Amino acid sequence: MAILLLNDPLPHLKFQKFLPDQRLADWVQCYWKIGSQNTQTAQLFNEKLYPDAGASLTIDLSHDEPIVSFAFNRHTVAKTFSDQEYLISVRFAPSGAYHLLGITLHELAEANYLLGYDFTPSWYNSLLSCVEKMQNNPLLSQLYLLEQWLLSQAMSKQLVENKTLKVIKQLIQLNDSATAVSKQLGLTRRTLERRLKKEAGVSPAQLQQFYRLKSARTLLADSQIPVTAIALQCGYYDHAHFCHAFHNFTFETPLQYRKRKTSKRL
Repeated sequence: MAILLLNDPLPHLKFQKFLPDQRLADWVQCYWKIGSQNTQTAQLFNEKLYPDAGASLTIDLSHDEPIVSFAFNRHTVAKTFSDQEYLISVRFAPSGAYHLLGITLHELAEANYLLGYDFTPSWYNSLLSCVEKMQNNPLLSQLYLLEQWLLSQAMSKQLVENKTLKVIKQLIQLNDSATAVSKQLGLTRRTLERRLKKEAGVSPAQLQQFYRLKSARTLLADSQIPVTAIALQCGYYDHAHFCHAFHNFTFETPLQYRKRKTSKRL
């Protein structure tokens, strides 16, 4: 059963985040929910969504007819949320959407696709049946139904840890280069590049860049560690190199990001 994580980075959106069943942990990062089924007000909030080589399957239960969408981004995107929306989403780990749902990510990048309109995968009808049961249920029941559907997908594919998953786990630890990891696992660098591109939608270098910056964002938001120290801790050569990469990724300087994130807690 999904486990609630006790953090609330977006209280204005009634955000909640849940860990998946351990049997799905290699392929699903988390579930998240925003909004409420009983919200009466109408306010808009702008948020940034940062890529980490994961993908999102999102169910909008705000309307009489639920809307299911799929998104995979390799760049930071700005998105406007309404507090009248009620969204439940599965955030897949890198390559999780490929292995659980058979989605080849590099073919579906940089857009938000409506299932049943933009594309209709083989499992779409079974998901729709699940979504119909989710309607008008409390949140934990909705998550239970969604997780059972994901577990059925995993069981039908008899998923086990494969070399791509081992590669990803090692690369995101940021201790080894892609060349070193490929040698450890008996892959050529070209095979590693091709496999990651197909299954995770990114190159090894992109994957490591995402996780360096993800670690940096966490340190900036949750600590008072100086920016120069964060740069070195996250594997950047110096302060200037880090600031340039961070700004290109988030459209903010590290100090601007820290100020914005800490001000939301006041």
